[in-house]
Amino acid sequence: MSAIEVVTLPDAVDGAQRGIDRVLERLRWRVLEFGHRELAAGAVTRDDGRGIRFHYVADGAVELRRERDEPLAMQAGDFVMLPLGGSVELRASRAVRLLSGSLALDDSDGFTTTAMPEVLFTCGFRMHEPIFASLIETMHAEAASERAGSGSVIERLADVVASAAVRIWLERGCGSAREWLAAARDPHLGRVIEAIHDDPGSPWTVESLARLARASRSQFAEQFRDAVGDTPARYLTRVRMERAERMLRTGAAVADVAYRLGYESDTGFSRAFRRHFGVAPGTWRRVAVRPGARPSRLSEPVPS
Repeated sequence: MSAIEVVTLPDAVDGAQRGIDRVLERLRWRVLEFGHRELAAGAVTRDDGRGIRFHYVADGAVELRRERDEPLAMQAGDFVMLPLGGSVELRASRAVRLLSGSLALDDSDGFTTTAMPEVLFTCGFRMHEPIFASLIETMHAEAASERAGSGSVIERLADVVASAAVRIWLERGCGSAREWLAAARDPHLGRVIEAIHDDPGSPWTVESLARLARASRSQFAEQFRDAVGDTPARYLTRVRMERAERMLRTGAAVADVAYRLGYESDTGFSRAFRRHFGVAPGTWRRVAVRPGARPSRLSEPVPS
């Protein structure tokens, strides 16, 4: 008998598991750079690395600051990936050793990171995923060894670690494997999903999205619903509400959020926000600024 047995999963979770499997088996990560840095307590530096950035706190503590976002406090064993890249400030709360790198998706069947969050943070990565955390330390050891083939070894280890981070994101319900699979199976739908995430405030309609997908309105609506599991209108609203969360959390005025997300009035935006979250945006923001608050849990989302 084989040493590896295939376990049959209950039907309730089988579909979700298969979706994650299909995403991960198509992802291929390429290392652009990898290294480490040590910062004394109170030291501040900027990180402007290219590509999809990641940081692992091997020892100590650091705050990661992005423009317009709240500081992200990271302790030893925490891991963060920045799928969309961008410049960040690193401020050492106490002496810290960081293992950092840049990745790119390589030959991944049309997958992009557009549908992923700007910050993919895993608190306690070392505690919850000790094997994968140890692989990051192994990458560092390989980089320092200068042994023959170390670059290839680092590349393969990074592929495993990045895939593990994405799996955690998907398992926790933070992302939809169906969206990525839809983009991979159908480049036209992929263009639509990417366009919505790139500019959720554009005056999208089912007709304009159908033109982007090079399909009739009815054909596009049916294909989108079958592939993504939601209607184009509801998917657009969900993306807009996710963007509204980030903007409100960073202090943007409700009127500004409404305008930038394509709503004709504050009232229309507030109505959509209340349907999605169960509370008005002003109430949500007042709770969001409280330390340790979880405003999205004020109430369960109300189906639109």
